[in-house]
Amino acid sequence: MKNFVDVKWLEKNIENVILVDVRFDLYNKEYGKESYEKGHIEGAYFLDLDKDLAGEKMVHGGARPLPKIEDFVKKIESFGITEKSLIVLYDDNMVTAARGFWMLKYLGHKDVRILDGGYSQWVKNKGATTTKHPKLVDSINSKKIENYRYDIQNEIYVDIKDVEVILGDEREILVECRSFDRYLGKEEPFYHKAGHIPKSICIDSKSLLKNGKLRKKDELLEIFKGLEKFKSVIFSCGSGVNASLDYAVYDEFYSNGKIYIGGYSDWISYDDNPVETIDESYLWK
Repeated sequence: MKNFVDVKWLEKNIENVILVDVRFDLYNKEYGKESYEKGHIEGAYFLDLDKDLAGEKMVHGGARPLPKIEDFVKKIESFGITEKSLIVLYDDNMVTAARGFWMLKYLGHKDVRILDGGYSQWVKNKGATTTKHPKLVDSINSKKIENYRYDIQNEIYVDIKDVEVILGDEREILVECRSFDRYLGKEEPFYHKAGHIPKSICIDSKSLLKNGKLRKKDELLEIFKGLEKFKSVIFSCGSGVNASLDYAVYDEFYSNGKIYIGGYSDWISYDDNPVETIDESYLWK
């Protein structure tokens, strides 16, 4: 697979990659950093979902809007990352690693992968771990080794104005990546209004995994069956995190995927925007 690697591959190629730990818990925002301090794959740097992979929350734009690009670039430069680096990201369930994956793809990065099965799979296979921090570039030299040259890929990014157009275009489809119960409005742990953006179908990001790892190729193709016929497939969730895993997996097979980073949290920040609470998959069959 082009976007994912397994632990055996990582063990063989670890000397040639830059590792990034992106563990995070939506219910305990200190979990990621605390887990990293307790132990991480040797040589791995740490990125925080809210502090590094998202910007300041405003009235509109979603719960986790894009960070300032210059800030994110400065951060990865401190890891020694250049546009030529081979990067492997990992977490516990691949969703926050996928957000990092998408961010780097948005910058135009070519060689970035996600560790299938994440940290737990690495530990299960007795991979080396440590509590030591790898040195940052600025702690080695007085100036950066090399500036990161990026090339923004706007074709994989969608904002609310795009979504409003998409909803009126039968050639494009919106895919909700939260749980089916949240899609139906039966529960909503984070936002003031339950449901989903109208005319969306639901492909829960968890449905792409089995026992913490990616499902087999034929199973994934069956899940995505029919989406390839659309001009664009826009993945959305609450705040552009779960949607990133759907995007990364879908991108293994098709090139028409995008992410609505603002997601449902951005959509409902506009009081006039309608929400739906029924399964609308029938609209696309």
